[in-house]
Amino acid sequence: IQLKDDLGALGYKVQLSPVEKGMAHILGNSIRRVLLSSLPGASIIKVNIKDVLHEYSALEDVKEDVVEIVSNLKKVAIKFDKGIDSVELELSVNKTGIVTAGDFKTTQGIEIINKDQSIATLTNQREFSLVATVDFDRNVGILSAVPIELDRVGDIAVDADYNPIKRVAFEVIDNGDSDVLEVFLKTNGTVEPLAAVTKALKYFCEQMSVFVSLKVPSNGKTGDALLDSNIDPIFLKPIDDLELTVRSSNCLRAENIKYLGDLVQYSESKLIKIPNLGKKSLNEIKQILID
Repeated sequence: IQLKDDLGALGYKVQLSPVEKGMAHILGNSIRRVLLSSLPGASIIKVNIKDVLHEYSALEDVKEDVVEIVSNLKKVAIKFDKGIDSVELELSVNKTGIVTAGDFKTTQGIEIINKDQSIATLTNQREFSLVATVDFDRNVGILSAVPIELDRVGDIAVDADYNPIKRVAFEVIDNGDSDVLEVFLKTNGTVEPLAAVTKALKYFCEQMSVFVSLKVPSNGKTGDALLDSNIDPIFLKPIDDLELTVRSSNCLRAENIKYLGDLVQYSESKLIKIPNLGKKSLNEIKQILID
């Protein structure tokens, strides 16, 4: 697997070879669907704009209405460091002209990629302030499965778009005894193309491993024989049965933690090092284990 070409405008071509004859289309379709649905990313999920009570408001001396401003905020590409769950970003200006994503005050571990993304246009000099809540999660193709808490007057929900991949296509090239798979992808700039394809392949393999046993127990026991061993049944409880939030479940699944027996082998210091699993998720896991 290698980065073949940088096509400009955040477009890339990644090449995978050799691929067994007849398998490239299957692999290409699988990679495409995972890239467009399951890569983790960051998105603004709600915003509170000064002097605005609801999304159908209009601001004096601001060209765009609130619906347009919210739509522009959705396009802001944000890169997160590992271990951050969510953060609030402030934007406050007093000027005439275009307000852009570059006007946000960022904190350590947060980077705005498309700083030139327009948010609003001020037709006369005026103050314009807002607070945007940014969340990090695995893209689920719909507004977050976890309800957004609008706990302040004026909070407006944003239709979150977590996925860092915007477009994917692929081509299969005949290479004699094998095939070459070329994947064309366009990103929002927050993820490297090779890393994105690698993550997609890893995630797909993890899903398939549920149906295929890749390891034979050294003691030769299989199936019902394992259930007759001296393992406490509680440790065979699947992680999915613990009623964790989507974020916590995804983080554990990505670390190949599938059963309670896998989880209890992790110390608190080791758990907090799992990518994208922050303190909030850690406290949730600890409480469920206590219960």
